[in-house]
Amino acid sequence: MISYEEFEQIVVKILERDIASNQDQKSAIQADLNQSLFIVAGPGSGKTTVIVLKILKYLFVDDVEPEEIVATTFTRKAADELTSRILDWGYKIKDYLLNEGMNKGYEFEKIQKIAHIDFNQILTGTVDSVAQDLLRVNRQPGTNLPNVIESFVTESAMTNVGLYRNDRYLNEDLQKYLGELKGRDKIKNPSMMSQMILSIKNKMYYDVVDMDEIRQTSTDPGQIQVLDAIDEYEKELRGRNSIDFPMLEDLFLEKLENEEFEDFLSKVKIVLVDEYQDTNLLQEKIYFKIAEFAIRNGGNITVVGDDDQSLYRFRGATVDLFTNFPKRASESLGIYVNVINLKENYRSTENIINLCNHFAELDEKYQNARVSHKPPIVCPENNKGKNIPIIGLFRNTQEILARDLSNLISELINKGTVRRKVQNIVDTKSFEKLNNSNNLALKSKDKEDKYIEISLDSEDGSASDIAFLTYSTKETSRGHNYKFPYYLRKTLEKRNVEVFNPRGQDIQDIQAVQIFCGLMLECIDPDMKIQKMDKNIPKSSFRIMRRWRENARKFMDKDPEPVSPITLKEFVELWQLRKPYKMDKWPSSVRLMDLAYKLLTWIDYLQEDVEGIVYLEAITQTINQTGFFNEYGSEIYFDTESKEIKSINELYWNVFIPIASGGVSIEEELLETLPDNRLNIMSIHQSKGLEFPLVIVDVGSEFDKDLANTSFLRFPKKGGQDQELEDRIRKYSKDMKIVKRDQVDRSFDDLTRRYFVAFSRAQDVLILVGLTSNIYGYDTKDKHRNIPNIALGWNRDEEFIGFNEMYMI
Repeated sequence: MISYEEFEQIVVKILERDIASNQDQKSAIQADLNQSLFIVAGPGSGKTTVIVLKILKYLFVDDVEPEEIVATTFTRKAADELTSRILDWGYKIKDYLLNEGMNKGYEFEKIQKIAHIDFNQILTGTVDSVAQDLLRVNRQPGTNLPNVIESFVTESAMTNVGLYRNDRYLNEDLQKYLGELKGRDKIKNPSMMSQMILSIKNKMYYDVVDMDEIRQTSTDPGQIQVLDAIDEYEKELRGRNSIDFPMLEDLFLEKLENEEFEDFLSKVKIVLVDEYQDTNLLQEKIYFKIAEFAIRNGGNITVVGDDDQSLYRFRGATVDLFTNFPKRASESLGIYVNVINLKENYRSTENIINLCNHFAELDEKYQNARVSHKPPIVCPENNKGKNIPIIGLFRNTQEILARDLSNLISELINKGTVRRKVQNIVDTKSFEKLNNSNNLALKSKDKEDKYIEISLDSEDGSASDIAFLTYSTKETSRGHNYKFPYYLRKTLEKRNVEVFNPRGQDIQDIQAVQIFCGLMLECIDPDMKIQKMDKNIPKSSFRIMRRWRENARKFMDKDPEPVSPITLKEFVELWQLRKPYKMDKWPSSVRLMDLAYKLLTWIDYLQEDVEGIVYLEAITQTINQTGFFNEYGSEIYFDTESKEIKSINELYWNVFIPIASGGVSIEEELLETLPDNRLNIMSIHQSKGLEFPLVIVDVGSEFDKDLANTSFLRFPKKGGQDQELEDRIRKYSKDMKIVKRDQVDRSFDDLTRRYFVAFSRAQDVLILVGLTSNIYGYDTKDKHRNIPNIALGWNRDEEFIGFNEMYMI
């Protein structure tokens, strides 16, 4: 249609993207139609720009039809952003070419071809949404597509079908087997048991193993219980024409291998996969099968990702599929894959980039888990301006740390710039060994007082410019002890800085949620009549639901607004008496959602607060999407006493018990939109793909001694559940021919990647925070002790390497 040179000029002129200034990006975009690529894209390297321009180059330069392109990424949000930018940039180029065509006298056929480009025909999405689209388009007449249930619904299904049915959750063999995976004696919590069994099931799908082979060779009665629970779960879903996402991918692969998508496979030319480092074997098989036809049709497969940002082993991701992609693609598809490294980082300042490079390279053993000959990240020359040093803020206690950090944050938000005295400059060269041991003490670099200015870009900063990243966003522990995010929230609130941390508490412990659920229970089952009848309700859930009711009654006693035309207490009493209000008679059935929405009239927090809205969405999704497990579809039937008891009892098991037992959690999809006026407290996993002017990384707010129970968060001594599960399942996989690293090494690898992601989210300012003992060690019986912590520069040989420079304030 047009030459590449003309395309490049248009991109510079219309989109203001100078492709030619970055040879790596240009090589990736310019590659021939039949050239497969392995693009290793470091943080902030413009990979989305490359992906979008590469797709537009196929359309405008190579005459590829939109329906011949399939582009997937890891999350729905990323897929939406990819589609949005393709449409935005695509139509800008298209409109420009049509205008130019008229002025320059393009042939009518060329103008017509440009005009008919429909960017919406490009198949974009997650691998799951692509599978659903193709299954729907290729559905055989007279057949019904299976309903795909969301992940939080799977937990409810597994709990009810696999565990509560036949009281399997009480089986000691099962409790012991799951405990071994977790490094405990037993696991007894039904919600945790459900999550672990689903992880086992999903891992079996992702590693493409034969479950029957496991059953035939297993000698562990606990493992047999797991397989039985999985069987019953799958039978229940299939009996209701439903599947979960791993089952969807398995069905998709089966149909691809049977070549049932003839129209799609005969046309596809381009397979482009983003975030490939988080791919599993099942997904690789899907991509390779589609790529087989794309290559046959004269096209290619291109994958983009970064092994240093692979965080989803717990979801079945296998980073080795990424690091070994050129070899695996060559063996499976018979193609040569060209390797391109996108190494220029346009996001962060030079100091932050240097820290990320140093951190990724300080552990020699970690290099064996990375892409071979991977170059360091580079700071472009035009980005070497503002360069605030890496800052450390460490205090003796969590309370003091929260106070000083909150003071810094509030000043930044109110003033835009703050000035702090530098207490010390931590530099590897400034340490000396004490007592011929590995204990380290700090020597001041010079005797003059130093000050540092910390600033946000805007004159008056915004709380949303700041992210606090931590290994756990929980504000309380199991014993209801306060954790650092709690102290940070409370001290910030005193300074009029609001926080967004909807994962800070378990949803069943949120006061407004307790009141909301308690009001529903008081309405549908007054005096706990039906609740008391069911002796199978777990005791812990029974107690929690009783507490909800108590909180609901206390709330009613406060007579909350509105009090007209009816008070909350009057509304609940009418429901309890089944007495109609403004209608002739009590209805024969009522949807639980209708009751919930009426009760919301009195609970402002769940409607108006950004965190409250997230909690409400989680509850309403639970009500709506667990309805298909109900004989009565989340409705309460009043035409007979028997139906009323049964329909309410089903609501207990499908809605209220899952919430009470912790089976309903805040999914990442509910957090895709961040508020524009609050400081974000988020897990490092949740921050992936995001960037902030100021990032605060918690590297040790809980580590005051070298304790075994915190080692997995800072310096692993053994493998965790994910690594143990991999070893138990992967031996049954015929296709996982990868280099094996032991469990401890894989735990170190994962922790290194986690902190690499955290550090690389920062644009201008990076602050590391924790307890003072993490830097200077702690004293026990007058002996100085260290707390090994890879986030602060220790390698897995327990050697302190340190960072080049960190200003302590």
